[in-house]
Amino acid sequence: MQRAQLIPLGAGVVAALLHLSVTLGSPGAFMLAYFAQAPIVATGLALGCMPAAVAAAIAAVLVALGSPGVGALSLFVLTSALPVLVIVYFAIQNRIRDGEGEDGSVEWYPVGRLLGWLTVLALVAFVAAYLVFLGAENGVRGATETYLRNVLGALRNVQADAAAVDQLITTMAAIFPAVAAASWLLMIVVNGVMAQKFLTASGKNLRPIPAYSEIEVPIWPAAVVIFGALVAIFGGNAGFFGINVMLIGTIPFFFIGLAVLHSISAAWPGRLFLLVGAYLFLVLLVWPAAIIALLGLIEHWVRLRERMHARRSNKGNE
Repeated sequence: MQRAQLIPLGAGVVAALLHLSVTLGSPGAFMLAYFAQAPIVATGLALGCMPAAVAAAIAAVLVALGSPGVGALSLFVLTSALPVLVIVYFAIQNRIRDGEGEDGSVEWYPVGRLLGWLTVLALVAFVAAYLVFLGAENGVRGATETYLRNVLGALRNVQADAAAVDQLITTMAAIFPAVAAASWLLMIVVNGVMAQKFLTASGKNLRPIPAYSEIEVPIWPAAVVIFGALVAIFGGNAGFFGINVMLIGTIPFFFIGLAVLHSISAAWPGRLFLLVGAYLFLVLLVWPAAIIALLGLIEHWVRLRERMHARRSNKGNE
């Protein structure tokens, strides 16, 4: 069997094993499942979309065999295989630039538009879930509260103030779909960046590493944010729908905010320690993510990165 055929086969096996690690039940094994997308992404970024599809198909078959039932297979296909194939398909698209003295250079599909596609997938998934549970009691919000009560049941049993736990569940359920979408999108980005770095280090990448600090996203997610905010005003199930649509729409701007932070801090003394502190702040408190997303949103009009780049260029010419 040729090497080109063995790589998708091996990638599919590894992806399936990582995905099925959740069946072991341990927290460490659960974390491994987050990286089930990496082998498929790496295959696509090294060999193309078709080998990645073969790897995804092999992984899907093994997941179905390893965990019989519709649930595990559907989860893998919908959260890992299909989204990754969409991203790989667009990520390796390129064209030859023309004009402005750049003839012959290759222009790759913008990373910001990849974030846009991931946001579209997240929105479609949420809207589909909302419609599926429309006839159920309290809709998808009620289903989310039931799920969280099952997950946090042990906490409720040992907690003296059961009312506080119920309030926590209600609060979490209000934004749980958006949090789940953000977590899913973040892991796809992490898997993609890891795969790209590995392939670049080994010289197997089809696409060069992009300048992440310079990424731009289309403006349409801002319209999604505004639409969600307006719908959220109505409260009830409509408000639940609106606030989650609004939060999902802010996800690409969060990444732009991080890009702005990295770009404007380029000339700061002690930059590494400041960035590490900022990321720890994000992980421990979470709410600063809203500030980062707002920074990414206003960047479309304020253009902080361009201003800082121009200022540094002017200083260099003095």
